[in-house]
Amino acid sequence: MMKPEASVYSHFTKCFQNTCISKPVSHKSSNSDKESDDAKTTPHVPSDLYKTTATVPRKPGGWKAMPFILGNDTFERLATFGLLANFMVYLTRELHLNQVSASNIIYIWSGLSNFAPLLGAFVSDACVGRFRTIAFGSFSLLLGMATLTITAWLPKLHPPPCSSDQLKLGQCLPPNKAQLGFLILGLGFLTIGAGGIRSCSIPFGVDQFDPNTDEGKKGIKSFFNWYYATFTVVLLITSTLVVYIQDKISWSLGFGIPTLLMCGSIVLLFIGARIYVHAKPQGSMFTYIAQVFVAAHKKRQLKLLDDKETDRSQFYDPPVKDLLVQKLPLTNQVRFLNKAAIILDNDLKPDGSRVNKWRLCSVQQVEELKCVIKTMPIWASAIVSFTAMTQQGTFTVSQALRLNRHLGQKFEIPAGSLIVFSLITIGIFLPIYDRVLVPALRKITKDEGGITILQRIGIGIVFLSPGNGRSRFH
Repeated sequence: MMKPEASVYSHFTKCFQNTCISKPVSHKSSNSDKESDDAKTTPHVPSDLYKTTATVPRKPGGWKAMPFILGNDTFERLATFGLLANFMVYLTRELHLNQVSASNIIYIWSGLSNFAPLLGAFVSDACVGRFRTIAFGSFSLLLGMATLTITAWLPKLHPPPCSSDQLKLGQCLPPNKAQLGFLILGLGFLTIGAGGIRSCSIPFGVDQFDPNTDEGKKGIKSFFNWYYATFTVVLLITSTLVVYIQDKISWSLGFGIPTLLMCGSIVLLFIGARIYVHAKPQGSMFTYIAQVFVAAHKKRQLKLLDDKETDRSQFYDPPVKDLLVQKLPLTNQVRFLNKAAIILDNDLKPDGSRVNKWRLCSVQQVEELKCVIKTMPIWASAIVSFTAMTQQGTFTVSQALRLNRHLGQKFEIPAGSLIVFSLITIGIFLPIYDRVLVPALRKITKDEGGITILQRIGIGIVFLSPGNGRSRFH
C-alpha cells in the first residue's frame, strides 16, 4: 500500500515506467474472472498504433557499446562545461560587457539550450532516430565550440585589451556588432548541438539493454550510475583545471582544449556505430499528446457515464503489442480526456484499426497523457531550484570577481571555480544523510528511505527560496 504523502511522487515515477497506479474505472461485470478475460482479449485489434519497437540488431549492444557511448558523452560534457564554466568571466573581461548584458546572454542561451532538446526529441522520435540526432548535434556542437575558440584567438573578433583599472571604470571598448554577431553565431551552433545530444544521450544508452531480462535491468541501473558518476567527475575537472587554464594561461588554449575533446567525442561515437542497437523512430509523443486533445475536443459534446454505468466496449482499448510498454487501465482522473477514446459510428475500419487518429485515440494514449499531466506540478516546482543553479554561473561568478580569493601570496582561486565548493558540500552531506539522517528518520516515518523523494524536493525548495531572496541584496 502506497503512503498518502508519497502518492504524487509515485505517480511521477510509475507513470514514466508505464505502470500507472491510479485506480482504474470500474466496469459492468458479474464476476472478476470475466473482467480479467475481457482485459486480455478485446474486439478492437489495432494495426496502426502500437507497433513493436523494432531494433537492428538487438545484439550486440549492451556493455560492449558503453565505452563508446559513455566516452562520447563524457568528452562532450567536458567540452561544453569546460567552454562555459568560466564564460561569465570571458564576457566581462575579454569582451568588456557589463554584468547585466553578460548575464542576459548566458540566460537566453541557457533557456534556448534547455528548450532545444524538446525539438531534438521530436525530430529523433518522428524522423531520424537517436544515433543520427546525436551525430548531427555533435557536429553542430563542434562548430559552435570552434567558433567561440576563434573569437578568443583572433584579435579582430574581440575588443582590444585594456587594463583592470579601465575595466573597473567602464572605459574599455565594447564589442562591435560583427564581433557580437560572431559570438552569438557560435552560441547558436551550441544550442542546436544541445538539442540533439541532450535529448537522446540517456535514451540511446538505455536502448543498448533489453529491459525484459534481469541482465538488461541491471545494465540499465548500472548505466545510470556510471552516467551520473562521470557527470560529477566532469564538473570537478571543468571547474578546476579547465577554468585555471582559461583564467591564468590563455583563453584560446582554454577554449581550444574542450574543442579538441569534442573531436574525440565524435570519433568515439562513430567507432562504436556497428555495435549499437539502433531503435527505429516510432513517432513523436508530442503528436500523440496533440491527438488526444484534438479528439477530446471534437467529442466534447458527448456525455460520460458514471462508473457503475460505464461499458468497457465503448472505449477504443486495443492490446499493446510493444513488449516494452505495460498496459495502463482507464482512470477517472482528468476525466474529460476519456472522451477521446469513445468509439462512434465510422470511427473504425473493418480490421479494427482507426479511420482517423485525430478523432479516435486509444485508452493507452489517454492514460499516458494523464501521466504527463501529473508530472506538471513537480516540473513547475523545479523552476525555483533551476533558477538558483543558473545563478551560480552568472551573479555568483560576478560577486567572486570582487572578492579576495588569494590562498597565500601566489595562488588565487579562479572565480569560475567557486562551484567546486557546492560539489564539496554535496559530497560531504550525502554520506551524513545516508548513514545518519536516514536511519533516524526511518524510525519516525517508517519509510524505507527516511522521507519520500517528494519531501526531499520540498525541503530543498524551502532552503533555496530564502537563499534566492538573500542574493538580491548583494
